[in-house]
Amino acid sequence: MKKLPLLVLMVSYCLTLFSQEKLLQSKTSVANNALILFDAFGKDTSLTKGWGFSSLIEYNGKRILFDAGSNADLFKKNVLRLGVDLKNIDFVVVSHAHYDHLNGIDYLLSINPKVKIYFPDDTFWGAPGMFNAMGQDSLVKDSLPEELRYFDGKSAVFRIDQSGGRFLHANIEYVKEYKEIMPGLTLVPTRAKYMGYFSKYPKSFTPGNFNDTNDEIKLNNLPELSLSLSTDKGEVLFVGCSHSGVENIIKETIAKTSKRIDLLIGGFHLLPFDRTETKRISNMIKNDLKVARVAPGHCTGHLAFKILRDQYKENFIYAGLGEKIAF
Repeated sequence: MKKLPLLVLMVSYCLTLFSQEKLLQSKTSVANNALILFDAFGKDTSLTKGWGFSSLIEYNGKRILFDAGSNADLFKKNVLRLGVDLKNIDFVVVSHAHYDHLNGIDYLLSINPKVKIYFPDDTFWGAPGMFNAMGQDSLVKDSLPEELRYFDGKSAVFRIDQSGGRFLHANIEYVKEYKEIMPGLTLVPTRAKYMGYFSKYPKSFTPGNFNDTNDEIKLNNLPELSLSLSTDKGEVLFVGCSHSGVENIIKETIAKTSKRIDLLIGGFHLLPFDRTETKRISNMIKNDLKVARVAPGHCTGHLAFKILRDQYKENFIYAGLGEKIAF
């Protein structure tokens, strides 16, 4: 009878070790993943489809919101339906300033007003920028009285630091250069070659020619941010709308990280292209740039969905609204 307590203690000790091991396994086996919160296609009929993109990313214990869709009310409905607590978001990445990736941020800020937001270096949405007010005659200011000269005649090329606008008190950082914001998690800035906030220029206007020597004053092509996450298999690259060219974003990411792309997720913006051009870009993504898997959404387009699915087969990852993609 004296041996019974010892036996009980040994069994209890073994059970405790087993429980601790199982708990450790459960913690370490939770995969990084992305949950699609906003898109125009999907299987889950309880969610509301909308044009735009948003994804909740869980990566190495951090919760990241990448974009927020085109409609704050629809974004809210999907967030609540999926049981997402926006108060626990660690930070936000906005890919670019088009409405279909941005408008849900208004709802987010009503829930989590101090959350850190990484935004492209976009002067039209609050980023500081240079401005040239010299005009076509740089000497004429000398004939004016001082009170009629910009900044008392000190300079007609100046920096504008903005304050105000839609996100007046938001915790926004405008990202201009490649930036690692935590180990293994980097922001990749690019600019669209053709798309900006202007639709027409005077015939005499030469893009980039402002008759000045300041390299910061250039044609303001649309700035974008992509998000690259490091994994054992390679980079997982999130793209919003790829106005810069999805192939260019991939190339820039590979150049900066020196790693292969294991998974490409988001809007590839192949919608405007015909079959020949879509096939060319798809072949480049798979065969030249060696992207192992793709999870296309949003503006990728029906034609590209078909071509990419046929090309990638089992490495085509379905990424409709409500899907959770492990990586």
